[in-house]
Amino acid sequence: MSSMRNAFRGVVARASGPASALRIMLLCTAVVAGGILRQPSLTLDARPQTAPVAEAQKPSTLQVVTDRTTYNVGEQVWLRILPPSPQALQALDSYRFTLRYAGDEKALLEGVALHNDERGAAPPNAAYHLLWQAPLTARTGRYEIDLRVEDPASHQVLQEVPRATSFTVHRQVVEVSAEVGQPFYTSGDIIACNIRVENLGAAPLQGLRVEFSERYWPWIVQQTERVGTGIKTLRTDIDLKPHQRLEFGSPCADAPKVDQPAIKQYAAVVWDHNRQDVLAVNITPLVFINPPGVRAPRPYPAQFVYPSLKAVNTSNYRHFHPEAFGAEAIQFETDHTMFAPDTDAKVRFTLVNPTDAPWKQVSVPVRLVDPEGKVVAEHKLSERVDLNPHAPPLKQEVSFQITPGARGLYHVRLEITDEAGNAVAGNELELGVNPLPASVLVFCAHEDDDGTQMGFIRALVENDVPFHMVYFTSGDAGSCDRYFQHSCGPADALDFGAIRMHEARAAMGHLGVPLENIIFLGLPDGGTGKIWYEHPRSADPYPAVLLASDHAPYEGLFRPNLPFARDAVLEATEAIIKQYQPEVVFTVHPPAEGHIDHIVNNYFVVKALQELLRLSAISPNLELRVDKIFNPKEHPATPYHYEAHKFYVSGEVMARAQEAEWFYQSQGGNRGEGNLRTWDKLQRSEDYRKVLDWKDHEGWNDKE
Repeated sequence: MSSMRNAFRGVVARASGPASALRIMLLCTAVVAGGILRQPSLTLDARPQTAPVAEAQKPSTLQVVTDRTTYNVGEQVWLRILPPSPQALQALDSYRFTLRYAGDEKALLEGVALHNDERGAAPPNAAYHLLWQAPLTARTGRYEIDLRVEDPASHQVLQEVPRATSFTVHRQVVEVSAEVGQPFYTSGDIIACNIRVENLGAAPLQGLRVEFSERYWPWIVQQTERVGTGIKTLRTDIDLKPHQRLEFGSPCADAPKVDQPAIKQYAAVVWDHNRQDVLAVNITPLVFINPPGVRAPRPYPAQFVYPSLKAVNTSNYRHFHPEAFGAEAIQFETDHTMFAPDTDAKVRFTLVNPTDAPWKQVSVPVRLVDPEGKVVAEHKLSERVDLNPHAPPLKQEVSFQITPGARGLYHVRLEITDEAGNAVAGNELELGVNPLPASVLVFCAHEDDDGTQMGFIRALVENDVPFHMVYFTSGDAGSCDRYFQHSCGPADALDFGAIRMHEARAAMGHLGVPLENIIFLGLPDGGTGKIWYEHPRSADPYPAVLLASDHAPYEGLFRPNLPFARDAVLEATEAIIKQYQPEVVFTVHPPAEGHIDHIVNNYFVVKALQELLRLSAISPNLELRVDKIFNPKEHPATPYHYEAHKFYVSGEVMARAQEAEWFYQSQGGNRGEGNLRTWDKLQRSEDYRKVLDWKDHEGWNDKE
């Protein structure tokens, strides 16, 4: 097995299977659960290596924490002061705080001290003190706190801590919860549910509508046929006074007919009186549906590596990478296997004699083979040398000139031949050759939408091409309830969006993308359709349902508190493109039945490009690339003309891309470990299309 591990550089299968999968899974968990914000410390060798996680240490500086991460309007914000040691704690009036809305220069509070609530409200615990009560009219989004420590007598400043902490404010008007009668049903059973609806606001609500269906996000997909089941209206006449709660029971659904045991979840959705805006949604716990008299095979929820026991495959890990004859004697470095035409392809490798007999006067011919199998270049290294048994590896390097115009999959084939010309060992390395642009911007709707371009991204990394990744939304809705195992409120959605950003940093870090090359705008998952079509101005931003915010509430965004409005998102998109001046912009193609964020992602990018071109702020030769269409028959017509292309990717890079997908654990990425694509099953190309006339056809997509 040791020789196989030597041959298996760059893929997870190099170690004996399940242990390897476990190491990757633990790494993903450490990155996500530990909240690692920096780029994972993974080497550029294609072999994934566990990132060291620092042990928790006592802070050496003064720190401040809030009792919550987010507050509804009208709620109180309490702070706790954490000095580096108990002896360093000053008198309470020594600490002065400044509060501002992130991105604003003017402070809301300036140099105020903490205090207890004059009305006698109890703090979360004795260590917390009241800072501020968010008014009912407070702007939603992120707030930042600066700390200044003063001598109480002289008012001399002893210490300043800018941006000591931050928190968000949201505006949640309605809360709904749904409980089903039991976790197990047989097909045809009536599923009874209990619904609670509460008005959290200060104004009365009239004519609320409550619907029940299989799990879905109604602001993303609203058509009954897209939900996969009927939408049942439970009530249309609910009037609620401020802070009033209504509870009612109802037969909500029929357990569907299934061929084998299945898992279902359901959604209770509250709409306004004219069914225009979603006010609240609640996702039920898992419900197990069985056919009559059948209780096996048992399904597993999405957070498990294997969706079912029959999916467990123990053979893939042991036969991932083909082992050439004598491959343990020749080990290639695999950190650079993607090249551009008209460049030098440097290939590094080591030679070793793994046998117990000496190899005398061996030769080492190295050949470059083109996609048609023709030898286009040849070198002979180490002419007539001796390789003694188990001697230290002999390091070698060879350089091939890639001809102008070349593209496709090339192979470097290397042999060790004895005095008689017989091969005693051999190995080969696959190279991907493609034209590469001078600079690139990649726009994704969500974290994990980068999967179709991972080979391209890795090629940019390996060849030092300047590029940046941009993610429009935080992905706060995608499996949030499954991650937390309960329906998500604003705090959960905020945390889940941060988790998905961590996953993107980890996945891109595995491809070698620097942290500073990753940009987030923080838009609400599924909300960009509302932003594009219904909220054109920053003065009227879209109130996202799960986040309960109309401004981007996350830390570390390109624009703090970006309004959920079309003009603000376009301005940010234009600013990014103008700043980096890419030669190529890559975004998604709007699919026929795709997620609304995918469709509008394309609209934002094209609209921004057209506006920048009108201002002569970008080159008219900028190239726009989009994903291929996977189901052309269902794709609606667009006015554009396209040109199809393939980008060829080496097996080593596609293995790394497969591993990178596993970091998207919240999206089921770790389940890919249970369906590992073996070396021969890895795709060797990525399809994309050039949009030939993106400069034209303005306004065709301004309306639904």
